[in-house]
Amino acid sequence: MVDPFALASDIVTDSVSLVLPAAIWALFFLLAFEHPSFAESVGLGRRAFWLLFLGSLLATFAILPFGTVSYDIVAVSFGGAIFPLLIGALAVLRMTGGSYRLLTEYLAFLAVGSVAMLLLVLPLAAPVVSSLASGAALGTNGSEVLLLFVVAVVLVLAAAVVPNPAGGSPGRTDSGEGTSRPLVFLVGLSMGTLLATFAGSSAIPGVGIVEQFPYYLLPPIVAGGAAVLLAPWFVPRREGFALPLVFFATTFGTLLGADLLRQPPLYGTGPAGIYTIGGAGVLDLVYLSGLLALGTAFLVHYALGRPFLALGPAESAGAPAPVGRLARAFRAGVDGALSESLAESARAGHEAAEQARALLGLPAAPAGRPWDGLPVPGWVVSDQTNLDAIARSGSKDGREGFRAWLTARWLVTLGRDLGQRRFGSLGARTVGFLCDLLIVTIPAVGVWTAIVLATPGNLYAALSSLPFNAAIYAYVSLAFLYFAVFETVTGSSPGKRLVRLAVRDKSLRPIGFVPALVRNSTVLPTLTVVGVAAALGVAFLFKTGPLASVTVGGIPIPGGVLVLAGVIAVLAAAVGLLGAFGVLVISLNSERQRLGDLLAGTWVVRDLIPAFGAAPSAVASPQPPPVPPPSA
Repeated sequence: MVDPFALASDIVTDSVSLVLPAAIWALFFLLAFEHPSFAESVGLGRRAFWLLFLGSLLATFAILPFGTVSYDIVAVSFGGAIFPLLIGALAVLRMTGGSYRLLTEYLAFLAVGSVAMLLLVLPLAAPVVSSLASGAALGTNGSEVLLLFVVAVVLVLAAAVVPNPAGGSPGRTDSGEGTSRPLVFLVGLSMGTLLATFAGSSAIPGVGIVEQFPYYLLPPIVAGGAAVLLAPWFVPRREGFALPLVFFATTFGTLLGADLLRQPPLYGTGPAGIYTIGGAGVLDLVYLSGLLALGTAFLVHYALGRPFLALGPAESAGAPAPVGRLARAFRAGVDGALSESLAESARAGHEAAEQARALLGLPAAPAGRPWDGLPVPGWVVSDQTNLDAIARSGSKDGREGFRAWLTARWLVTLGRDLGQRRFGSLGARTVGFLCDLLIVTIPAVGVWTAIVLATPGNLYAALSSLPFNAAIYAYVSLAFLYFAVFETVTGSSPGKRLVRLAVRDKSLRPIGFVPALVRNSTVLPTLTVVGVAAALGVAFLFKTGPLASVTVGGIPIPGGVLVLAGVIAVLAAAVGLLGAFGVLVISLNSERQRLGDLLAGTWVVRDLIPAFGAAPSAVASPQPPPVPPPSA
């Protein structure tokens, strides 16, 4: 007989599990896109959103093994753990103006506390570890929670007496610039989340760490609300930093309370497996808890009427494209704000010229004459001057405003055509990517081959081999890091360097680590397909056994070779389909950006060559409708 209460509970639980990620992504979107200056200033801007939303979704197979315990492999997920922790750590650094002191002290306190808690929990868990082999769950008893609570209180009190680097009294900073109060804030939030997560979770062999609905919602929601309410005392005059701080603290607290303290008793108690921190990706507690705390803090901050003002310099994703400025000018004109429309049109012309100068490697233009020195016809300089004059004087004539917008559109088109000569061509980018793919895949094929040959048994034994599967995950993760690290450190990958391409932001400066992660997160599907298909091809080649040969044209061909050929064909088709999508995106935008570049605000440009400084006659452009001088 169906239990209606149990059925209703299951429906609610499943519904919440499906809706929760979408809800917290929507709140994060509102924060990053509706309050961009504030969000960028606290390290939770658009790049952070795309990395934690799309990047985490695409990083399903980006799992990095880093150790073994007994016959189990321990790994960490990029999407479910590394990305959230990285964004939180960078937000803490932004709060301190780039100083590592607060972050270092926080991590040191958590390291000491985690070791102490682990040493306490493991002996207490020893009597029941043997029951795990029979499938029983390792729950929580009162003595464990009490001992962990004592350690947590000691850590918070120790953080409160850390000397203020500015020379103030321990635990107090009137200016809010010292680290003591924020340190207590971070440690207290982390310890509270850790205790609540540990008390409500359990370890199940073959499943992992689980926490029942709705208990897993309570710790991050309480932490998010408490953080905003307590922020005026712990981070005075910078209450907005409560949002990134509670995100970081809750993510770390959940990781320690669930994965660190709950997972070790599972090692070696059942079938060999890969135990992954954040392994459930966007459905993992580590991932969900931090974002749920952030969403709660955002709502409470808004409900209290606190302003969303920038709390420091914002890390811009690059200057807006001139075409974006042109669109704003058009919307302003449609709304009847002619003065604003004229100003935006004039600014679009300036930005088009400035962008073209930067891409062509030309020095800054004289004030008010951005097109001087560019290879353009003389009418361009005159029309920009007239456009600037009309913008200064203003107008109430809609026809004049529309003519000004048309001229600005011509200027933006001309600047775009000039700049396109610097962007990497589609052919060069394809060759560079394929070279990079070979660089990361050839060593992986050697590793897969060695593992398959060392695995006794048939094809099934090879495919179910734990090291073989871990090697596939490692390929996806390390290949992803290959692109991101090289582009961060050198500004280009080895493959791109062969074809003289570099990755830059829209100020033509080298990009940071987060933009590199964002732009390369869209390559993860391709890396996943290549890794899985190539590894399967290796396994089929060496473990197909006595498959019947097929005679083609009188030549017998082993069945294993045919299977390998089929795998290669599927690989080529999948990579080709993903590549076609990238080509389509690049072809549809004027700055030749693929999806990752659009999200990260980056360009792929060619090395600067003297040919870019061509004579003005090298550029031909039709004459637009002239802009009348203001006196007309």
